[in-house]
Amino acid sequence: MCGIAGFVQKKGSKAEQSTLDEMLSSLVHRGPDGSGSWRETHQDWELFFGHRRLSIIDLSSGGQPLKAPDGRVITFNGEIFNFLELKPKLISKGYHFKTASDTEVLLHHLDANSKDPLIGLSELNAMFAFAYWDPKREELILARDHAGIKPLYYYLTPADGIVFASELSSLKRHPEVPTSVSASGLKSFFFADYIHPGQTIFDGVFKLLPGHYLVWKAGKTSQPKPFWNLNKGVVEMDTPEEILQKKLREHLERAISRQLIADVPVGIFLSGGIDSSIVATLAQKSRPKDPIKTFSIAFEESDYDESGFARQMANLLGTEHIVETMNQDLLVASLDEVLDSLDEPLADPSILPTYALCRLASRYVKVVLGGDGGDELWAGYPTYQAHEWANGYQSIPEGVRTSLIKPIVSSLPLNLKYQSFEWKAKRFVQRWDNNPVRRHLRWMSATDLPLLEKCFPEVSEEPLVLRQEIPEFSDVRNSLLALDFTTYLSGSVLTKVDRASMAHGLEVRPPFLDTDLVSWAFSLPYHWKRTGRNGKLLLKSTFKNILPSSILNRPKKGFGIPLAKWLTGPLKPKVAKAFNTSPLWDSKIVSRDAFGLCYQQFLEKKVDHSKTLWALLVLDHWMKKENIRCG
Repeated sequence: MCGIAGFVQKKGSKAEQSTLDEMLSSLVHRGPDGSGSWRETHQDWELFFGHRRLSIIDLSSGGQPLKAPDGRVITFNGEIFNFLELKPKLISKGYHFKTASDTEVLLHHLDANSKDPLIGLSELNAMFAFAYWDPKREELILARDHAGIKPLYYYLTPADGIVFASELSSLKRHPEVPTSVSASGLKSFFFADYIHPGQTIFDGVFKLLPGHYLVWKAGKTSQPKPFWNLNKGVVEMDTPEEILQKKLREHLERAISRQLIADVPVGIFLSGGIDSSIVATLAQKSRPKDPIKTFSIAFEESDYDESGFARQMANLLGTEHIVETMNQDLLVASLDEVLDSLDEPLADPSILPTYALCRLASRYVKVVLGGDGGDELWAGYPTYQAHEWANGYQSIPEGVRTSLIKPIVSSLPLNLKYQSFEWKAKRFVQRWDNNPVRRHLRWMSATDLPLLEKCFPEVSEEPLVLRQEIPEFSDVRNSLLALDFTTYLSGSVLTKVDRASMAHGLEVRPPFLDTDLVSWAFSLPYHWKRTGRNGKLLLKSTFKNILPSSILNRPKKGFGIPLAKWLTGPLKPKVAKAFNTSPLWDSKIVSRDAFGLCYQQFLEKKVDHSKTLWALLVLDHWMKKENIRCG
């Protein structure tokens, strides 16, 4: 697990080795164990590759960039979980290995499939972002894993070169990378809490989409192409449940076995929810004589505390359980440090406890396994339950909905408790849309469309996430799972975990996002995932004799904080300062009056605009830290 950076430019351009050194210096937190660089001239072009290393596998000889005898070079961030399966095939084809690293396996695997990189990339069971130079084909390939677990940013220079890096802060150390704020990026950020994958906060700067690769060759760069797609056909329609349970268990056991491979200690994030409890159970069963370290965060506020369930699972499994209790003062005190780690604006407030959890785990291990992806594969979010009610609500005449139900629900008193009935009812009714995809995105959004239009009156286009091509399945409910997988998961959840973990030199591996498991899960009919109020049905039935009923049947609780309470309490001065001094107000596309009215309504406890205000606070901090103007 590492940080990568590099660029290709015409000979005689102004960027030098010192530019690469600066780019790498901003990635030290991603790779505190070592650094490496490579430079070469090829015809009219100069190539620069850089690498910061966090040593996980082959500690003594796994340094990068890694160069093959024939001149091929790779700089790689991630883990190839099936590298031990790929290696014998490569040896049989005549490839020789000087290291025990998965990087060298990847380097030769790409050469073995150089005629069709799509096939080579699709055979990887991995999390990765890499740059690969093949002098024989005179091609540079950038690629990113199927789920977007690892980040990769890039910019195409006016002189037909390319710049790439693991983080935006590294990329913009290159003198040609622009830092003009994107109007559509800003609007997307306030709508969704994150900038939609593919787009960034800067005009002309991009994130490589999950499951995609691009090719640079002699000054021409291809459009990003997919090498992996979600399975769009239901292939397990009539399979008996016991067969599916067996397959699910086998998929998870294999994924966890692969992801436990490391030359350093491995721990588990254990929240006490279904997903992390399954991961911890199977991991500990695979090492019965070696208690695994498990980590969780406790909260003094009972509405947000899951530590009792985590401790119950830890006691049951016999893990070495390590807990840190957080209170309001501790979390608020860490706010600036946490926001400094974001690299690009991200307004998911659960970054605060996630950061604390990663900091805790990093004191004991270099690698942890987590439960990310379980909700997107197995319909765990309450939003999916709301869609189950949608057909009934849509059957009510529109006039009754708009003239009777909506006014009644809108008049309900403001209740700022975690996912209160009033909060759910208002979100369901006030953000109703007849189109299920738009409805889903609006229910998930931070700032809904009517307020968004007032805040950005000069930006006519809708947020990018509303304009993208949606994965289609015969059952629209599976399409909604695929929508979250391709947007929210990579744009918010995995970005949050990547930034929080890399800030502490910690690698987080997600077994639920094992490539084979994801493909298989999306081949199943929706009824194996959720029926009405009951989500994760196949997961629960598979592990019903292993996990306690108190774990299997407890309500889902997000990894959240009492945001509204904090914004009117300890964070109130920060919000007020943002309204007074934010560089955001220099932009002509933003209505300061609309944001001001939003703030006033929130202070008067008329409307819960806490997510919008939190996004403003995050953006203001980022702009000031990065010295970004918004003209």
